[in-house]
Amino acid sequence: MFNPKAIYYEKEIVNYDLGKELMEKYKEVPKIEIENHNNIEEMRKKSNKEFANMKRNLIIGVRKTHKFVENHKTSDYLVPYTSSGCTAACMYCYLVCNYNKCAYLRLFVNREKMLDKIIKTSEKSEKELTFEIGSNSDLILENTITNNLVWTIENFKNTNKGKLTFPTKFDMVDPILPLDHQGKVIIRVSVNPEEIINKVEFGTSRLKGRIEAICFLTVFFIRPSNQILFNLCFVYRKIFCNQFCIPL
Repeated sequence: MFNPKAIYYEKEIVNYDLGKELMEKYKEVPKIEIENHNNIEEMRKKSNKEFANMKRNLIIGVRKTHKFVENHKTSDYLVPYTSSGCTAACMYCYLVCNYNKCAYLRLFVNREKMLDKIIKTSEKSEKELTFEIGSNSDLILENTITNNLVWTIENFKNTNKGKLTFPTKFDMVDPILPLDHQGKVIIRVSVNPEEIINKVEFGTSRLKGRIEAICFLTVFFIRPSNQILFNLCFVYRKIFCNQFCIPL
Protein backbone atom coordinates (compact mmCIF):
# COMPACT_ATOMS: atom_id res chain seq x y z
CA MET A 1 0.00 0.00 0.00
CA PHE A 2 1.23 3.47 -0.93
CA ASN A 3 1.89 5.73 2.05
CA PRO A 4 2.68 9.23 0.77
CA LYS A 5 5.38 11.32 2.41
CA ALA A 6 3.46 14.52 1.65
CA ILE A 7 0.35 15.64 -0.21
CA TYR A 8 0.29 18.59 -2.58
CA TYR A 9 -3.28 19.68 -3.27
CA GLU A 10 -5.37 22.28 -5.04
CA LYS A 11 -7.86 23.93 -2.70
CA GLU A 12 -10.73 23.24 -5.14
CA ILE A 13 -10.60 19.52 -4.45
CA VAL A 14 -12.74 19.93 -1.32
CA ASN A 15 -15.65 20.81 -3.62
CA TYR A 16 -15.74 17.17 -4.75
CA ASP A 17 -16.72 14.07 -2.79
CA LEU A 18 -13.54 12.23 -3.73
CA GLY A 19 -11.44 15.20 -2.70
CA LYS A 20 -13.04 15.22 0.73
CA GLU A 21 -12.54 11.46 1.06
CA LEU A 22 -8.85 11.69 0.21
CA MET A 23 -8.21 14.58 2.56
CA GLU A 24 -9.85 12.60 5.36
CA LYS A 25 -8.03 9.41 4.44
CA TYR A 26 -4.67 11.16 4.63
CA LYS A 27 -5.48 13.60 7.41
CA GLU A 28 -2.26 12.69 9.25
CA VAL A 29 -0.04 13.28 6.22
CA PRO A 30 1.69 16.69 5.83
CA LYS A 31 -0.04 18.84 3.21
CA ILE A 32 1.06 21.68 0.96
CA GLU A 33 -1.49 23.77 -0.93
CA ILE A 34 -0.65 24.47 -4.59
CA GLU A 35 -2.19 26.61 -7.31
CA ASN A 36 -1.77 24.19 -10.20
CA HIS A 37 -1.09 20.44 -10.13
CA ASN A 38 0.63 20.78 -13.50
CA ASN A 39 3.15 23.38 -12.38
CA ILE A 40 4.60 22.74 -8.93
CA GLU A 41 7.59 25.05 -8.67
CA GLU A 42 9.14 23.17 -5.76
CA MET A 43 9.18 19.98 -7.84
CA ARG A 44 10.52 21.66 -10.98
CA LYS A 45 13.53 22.95 -9.09
CA LYS A 46 14.58 19.50 -7.92
CA SER A 47 17.37 17.66 -9.72
CA ASN A 48 16.86 14.34 -11.48
CA LYS A 49 18.58 12.51 -8.63
CA GLU A 50 15.49 13.33 -6.54
CA PHE A 51 13.36 11.19 -8.87
CA ALA A 52 12.73 8.34 -6.43
CA ASN A 53 12.06 10.73 -3.55
CA MET A 54 9.53 12.71 -5.61
CA LYS A 55 7.70 9.44 -6.22
CA ARG A 56 6.82 9.38 -2.53
CA ASN A 57 4.58 12.44 -2.87
CA LEU A 58 0.92 12.44 -3.86
CA ILE A 59 -0.61 15.26 -5.89
CA ILE A 60 -4.38 15.85 -5.79
CA GLY A 61 -6.10 18.27 -8.14
CA VAL A 62 -8.89 18.94 -10.61
CA ARG A 63 -8.30 17.90 -14.22
CA LYS A 64 -8.81 20.80 -16.60
CA THR A 65 -7.95 19.07 -19.88
CA HIS A 66 -10.64 16.79 -21.30
CA LYS A 67 -9.55 16.49 -24.95
CA PHE A 68 -9.92 13.03 -26.50
CA VAL A 69 -7.12 11.95 -28.84
CA GLU A 70 -7.86 9.56 -31.68
CA ASN A 71 -6.06 6.24 -31.36
CA HIS A 72 -5.89 3.29 -33.73
CA LYS A 73 -4.12 0.75 -31.55
CA THR A 74 -5.99 -0.48 -28.48
CA SER A 75 -8.93 1.93 -28.68
CA ASP A 76 -10.70 4.60 -30.67
CA TYR A 77 -9.73 7.37 -28.25
CA LEU A 78 -7.10 8.07 -25.60
CA VAL A 79 -8.99 9.69 -22.76
CA PRO A 80 -7.61 11.93 -19.98
CA TYR A 81 -8.92 10.23 -16.88
CA THR A 82 -8.61 10.06 -13.10
CA SER A 83 -4.84 9.90 -12.68
CA SER A 84 -1.49 10.64 -14.26
CA GLY A 85 1.90 9.29 -13.35
CA CYS A 86 2.57 6.36 -11.08
CA THR A 87 4.28 5.25 -7.88
CA ALA A 88 6.34 2.70 -9.81
CA ALA A 89 9.49 3.56 -11.76
CA CYS A 90 9.68 1.68 -15.06
CA MET A 91 12.81 2.94 -16.76
CA TYR A 92 11.30 2.98 -20.26
CA CYS A 93 8.10 4.84 -19.27
CA TYR A 94 7.41 7.88 -21.46
CA LEU A 95 5.84 9.65 -18.47
CA VAL A 96 9.25 10.15 -16.84
CA CYS A 97 10.78 12.01 -19.79
CA ASN A 98 10.45 15.08 -17.60
CA TYR A 99 11.38 13.88 -14.11
CA ASN A 100 10.40 17.10 -12.38
CA LYS A 101 6.90 17.20 -13.85
CA CYS A 102 5.61 13.67 -14.29
CA ALA A 103 7.54 11.58 -11.79
CA TYR A 104 4.84 11.61 -9.16
CA LEU A 105 1.29 10.28 -8.99
CA ARG A 106 -1.40 12.87 -9.64
CA LEU A 107 -5.04 12.14 -8.79
CA PHE A 108 -7.97 14.09 -10.24
CA VAL A 109 -11.15 14.30 -8.20
CA ASN A 110 -13.65 15.48 -10.86
CA ARG A 111 -14.31 11.93 -12.04
CA GLU A 112 -18.02 12.53 -12.69
CA LYS A 113 -17.27 15.10 -15.39
CA MET A 114 -14.71 12.86 -17.07
CA LEU A 115 -16.91 9.77 -17.17
CA ASP A 116 -19.93 11.81 -18.28
CA LYS A 117 -18.03 12.98 -21.37
CA ILE A 118 -17.07 9.38 -22.21
CA ILE A 119 -20.68 8.24 -21.93
CA LYS A 120 -22.06 11.14 -24.01
CA THR A 121 -19.41 10.65 -26.71
CA SER A 122 -20.17 6.94 -26.87
CA GLU A 123 -23.94 7.41 -27.12
CA LYS A 124 -23.63 9.99 -29.90
CA SER A 125 -21.46 7.73 -32.04
CA GLU A 126 -22.94 5.57 -34.77
CA LYS A 127 -20.43 2.82 -34.06
CA GLU A 128 -19.27 1.07 -30.92
CA LEU A 129 -16.34 2.99 -29.43
CA THR A 130 -13.56 1.84 -27.12
CA PHE A 131 -11.99 4.36 -24.76
CA GLU A 132 -8.44 3.98 -23.40
CA ILE A 133 -8.67 5.34 -19.84
CA GLY A 134 -5.27 4.14 -18.61
CA SER A 135 -2.72 5.64 -20.99
CA ASN A 136 -1.35 8.07 -18.39
CA SER A 137 -1.37 5.89 -15.28
CA ASP A 138 -2.10 2.42 -13.91
CA LEU A 139 -5.73 2.21 -12.78
CA ILE A 140 -5.30 -1.02 -10.81
CA LEU A 141 -2.67 0.76 -8.72
CA GLU A 142 -4.73 3.94 -8.48
CA ASN A 143 -7.76 1.94 -7.34
CA THR A 144 -5.93 0.96 -4.14
CA ILE A 145 -5.97 4.65 -3.21
CA THR A 146 -9.22 6.02 -4.67
CA ASN A 147 -11.48 3.04 -5.49
CA ASN A 148 -12.00 4.87 -8.79
CA LEU A 149 -11.87 1.75 -10.96
CA VAL A 150 -14.68 0.11 -9.01
CA TRP A 151 -16.65 3.37 -9.19
CA THR A 152 -16.01 3.67 -12.94
CA ILE A 153 -17.11 0.13 -13.79
CA GLU A 154 -20.24 0.40 -11.64
CA ASN A 155 -21.23 3.69 -13.31
CA PHE A 156 -20.40 2.64 -16.87
CA LYS A 157 -21.75 -0.90 -17.01
CA ASN A 158 -25.36 0.05 -17.81
CA THR A 159 -24.60 2.43 -20.67
CA ASN A 160 -26.08 1.61 -24.05
CA LYS A 161 -22.80 1.55 -25.98
CA GLY A 162 -19.06 1.65 -25.56
CA LYS A 163 -16.19 -0.16 -23.87
CA LEU A 164 -13.38 0.88 -21.56
CA THR A 165 -9.85 -0.47 -21.71
CA PHE A 166 -6.69 -0.02 -19.67
CA PRO A 167 -3.31 -1.74 -19.13
CA THR A 168 -1.74 -2.77 -15.84
CA LYS A 169 1.48 -4.09 -14.40
CA PHE A 170 -0.11 -4.75 -11.01
CA ASP A 171 -1.84 -7.75 -9.47
CA MET A 172 -4.26 -6.07 -7.02
CA VAL A 173 -7.36 -7.09 -8.94
CA ASP A 174 -9.45 -8.44 -6.04
CA PRO A 175 -11.73 -5.36 -5.72
CA ILE A 176 -12.99 -5.66 -9.30
CA LEU A 177 -13.45 -9.45 -9.45
CA PRO A 178 -17.05 -9.48 -8.10
CA LEU A 179 -18.23 -6.65 -10.36
CA ASP A 180 -20.85 -7.24 -13.04
CA HIS A 181 -19.26 -5.18 -15.81
CA GLN A 182 -21.69 -6.28 -18.56
CA GLY A 183 -18.78 -7.10 -20.89
CA LYS A 184 -17.77 -3.45 -21.19
CA VAL A 185 -14.24 -3.64 -19.75
CA ILE A 186 -11.05 -4.79 -21.50
CA ILE A 187 -8.09 -5.35 -19.18
CA ARG A 188 -4.60 -5.66 -20.63
CA VAL A 189 -2.07 -7.25 -18.28
CA SER A 190 1.56 -6.55 -19.23
CA VAL A 191 3.96 -9.44 -18.70
CA ASN A 192 7.75 -9.49 -18.87
CA PRO A 193 10.48 -11.97 -17.93
CA GLU A 194 11.26 -11.78 -14.22
CA GLU A 195 14.74 -10.42 -14.96
CA ILE A 196 13.30 -7.45 -16.86
CA ILE A 197 10.77 -6.76 -14.12
CA ASN A 198 13.51 -6.78 -11.48
CA LYS A 199 15.94 -4.60 -13.43
CA VAL A 200 13.65 -2.23 -15.32
CA GLU A 201 10.09 -2.19 -13.93
CA PHE A 202 10.83 -1.08 -10.38
CA GLY A 203 7.91 -0.98 -7.97
CA THR A 204 5.54 -3.11 -10.06
CA SER A 205 4.06 -6.54 -9.32
CA ARG A 206 6.23 -9.62 -9.81
CA LEU A 207 5.70 -11.96 -12.75
CA LYS A 208 4.06 -14.60 -10.53
CA GLY A 209 1.57 -12.05 -9.22
CA ARG A 210 0.65 -10.84 -12.70
CA ILE A 211 0.05 -14.39 -13.94
CA GLU A 212 -2.09 -15.09 -10.87
CA ALA A 213 -4.05 -11.90 -11.62
CA ILE A 214 -4.72 -13.13 -15.16
CA CYS A 215 -5.97 -16.44 -13.73
CA PHE A 216 -8.26 -14.70 -11.24
CA LEU A 217 -9.64 -12.39 -13.94
CA THR A 218 -10.28 -15.38 -16.19
CA VAL A 219 -12.11 -17.31 -13.47
CA PHE A 220 -14.01 -14.58 -11.63
CA PHE A 221 -14.26 -11.46 -13.81
CA ILE A 222 -15.21 -13.02 -17.12
CA ARG A 223 -18.89 -13.74 -17.76
CA PRO A 224 -20.19 -16.70 -19.83
CA SER A 225 -21.28 -14.45 -22.69
CA ASN A 226 -17.91 -12.70 -23.03
CA GLN A 227 -15.25 -13.50 -25.59
CA ILE A 228 -11.77 -14.29 -24.27
CA LEU A 229 -8.73 -13.39 -26.37
CA PHE A 230 -5.03 -13.53 -25.56
CA ASN A 231 -2.88 -11.37 -27.81
CA LEU A 232 0.90 -11.60 -27.71
CA CYS A 233 2.50 -8.33 -28.80
CA PHE A 234 6.26 -8.13 -29.14
CA VAL A 235 7.93 -4.79 -28.50
CA TYR A 236 11.69 -4.21 -28.64
CA ARG A 237 13.32 -1.29 -26.82
CA LYS A 238 16.60 -3.09 -26.07
CA ILE A 239 14.34 -5.20 -23.84
CA PHE A 240 11.67 -7.77 -24.55
CA CYS A 241 8.04 -7.12 -23.64
CA ASN A 242 4.95 -9.29 -23.84
CA GLN A 243 1.43 -8.09 -23.31
CA PHE A 244 -1.63 -10.22 -22.72
CA CYS A 245 -4.88 -8.56 -23.76
CA ILE A 246 -8.10 -9.88 -22.21
CA PRO A 247 -11.33 -8.44 -23.66
CA LEU A 248 -14.00 -9.18 -21.03
